Amino acid sequence: MMRPCFLLLCFALPCSAQQAAPFAIAGHVVRHLDQRAVKGARVSLSMVKDRENQVSAISGDNGEFSFQGVPAGKYQLEVADHGTSQRYQQTDNFATDIVVGPGKDTEHIQFVLNAQATISGSVVDEDSDPVPRVMVHLYTRTLVSGRYQIRIRTQTNTDTDGTFHFRHLQPGTYFVCVVGQPWYSQGIMRMPHQPEDHSGLDMAYPVTYYAGATSPEGATPLSLEEGGKAEIQIALHAVPSLHIALEGVEMNAPRNVLSLMQAGPGGTIIRLPTMRVASELVGVAPGNYLLAGNPTGETQEISLTSNTSIRLADAVKTSISGKVNVEGQVPSGLEVIIRNPAAGRAFTATVKSDGTFEVARAISGKYTVVLANAPETSLERLEVKGAAFANGELEVPKGAQAELLITAARAPYTLDGLVMKDKNPVAGAAVLLIPQDLKHGRSIVRYQSDSDGSFSFTSLPAGRYTLLAIDDGRGLAYADPAVIGPYLANGQTVTLPLAKDATLEVEVQTRK
Repeated sequence: MMRPCFLLLCFALPCSAQQAAPFAIAGHVVRHLDQRAVKGARVSLSMVKDRENQVSAISGDNGEFSFQGVPAGKYQLEVADHGTSQRYQQTDNFATDIVVGPGKDTEHIQFVLNAQATISGSVVDEDSDPVPRVMVHLYTRTLVSGRYQIRIRTQTNTDTDGTFHFRHLQPGTYFVCVVGQPWYSQGIMRMPHQPEDHSGLDMAYPVTYYAGATSPEGATPLSLEEGGKAEIQIALHAVPSLHIALEGVEMNAPRNVLSLMQAGPGGTIIRLPTMRVASELVGVAPGNYLLAGNPTGETQEISLTSNTSIRLADAVKTSISGKVNVEGQVPSGLEVIIRNPAAGRAFTATVKSDGTFEVARAISGKYTVVLANAPETSLERLEVKGAAFANGELEVPKGAQAELLITAARAPYTLDGLVMKDKNPVAGAAVLLIPQDLKHGRSIVRYQSDSDGSFSFTSLPAGRYTLLAIDDGRGLAYADPAVIGPYLANGQTVTLPLAKDATLEVEVQTRK
């Protein structure tokens, strides 16, 4: 029999603080689908301000756990079970922290553990034979800063029998594609002067999506419920390969002189395996590609329908540069991060002492722009030349010489308060702080209310905001005006800095 789990904590705090803290965090772990107790799960507790200061214990026969002697403060609770982990009341990338102190009930926690979903499948060729050791990519539709985007979730190789498995998945929408080359083509070493005819073996697999499409637009989405299981099969069909002659590349140049890529679901970048023979790329299926030179980084968009020649030096160059205007001296180490979440690309430019920065080898696409590495500095306004900026996104066309003028503001303020419903605090609510000027680069910030209903925003610039709380933030695309619009009328106007000793409470709204 597994005995109940009780753990006396000894966090790295002064002795006086520990002696004055006779508190506990205790409860039960249960499964969401059937409310059954989860025994043998690892329950971990860490201080929010010191994540590495962590203790763990194992849940008992009835899913019980107990941490004794916990100092007053704020803690993160996490449960790991059978290869997956989940934070307390986790929704998307947010979770509810446990606030410990006098008068706070932290000994009756019910930790609801979600059931994980799985995708299993097989890859076969045109003869229905298994295709071993090809790469299978899994993409998911997820929320990033309040916007739905498609991102790479993970990848794996098929086994010797052509099967693959993706486990520990959250409910949601997924896309699957296969990248590889026919086994018989990988041994070809075709040289331009060789007389042998290898045409029967000179074949390639296009990037292939479930269920059979060779473009991301035709990919069939897989919708998984909690605990759901999907069984799929993807068939690859070899086609005659094309060759790309690389002008200006010496025959003995390093193999990594260039990268061949393709735009996948949502614009994600798929790096493709390539075979180079002398100064030719071989084994390429017809299609649309990105060809990037290394280390210069110049990228060409190419559409292949037949054999062709490419000169890397002729690539159209795209650049992003600009200046950050900030009151006083530019903070040491200030960075501009220009991120394309869908493509998995991020360009980081260090801001010089005169406020200028440059990204010399950018590529076209949609980006978000943030300031980093200066905690009390916030992006206040963004003006753009040579590109477009709308709804918080910078759209850079191919070959653009984009110039950004960023006005930065000091962000020394905090905003604390409570989420309430009928005069009672509400835990786990989505709390949104929305700048009243969203047209010029400022962004919405989100918090999830803690176990006592409290919330805390930090590093905020002065200005007017709308504060609102929604009882269920799961899957809430709050950066979409159509989604957040219905809640604004019942939001609360807040002007920072607040009056001294102001107490802020916001009434929670029901998810529409």
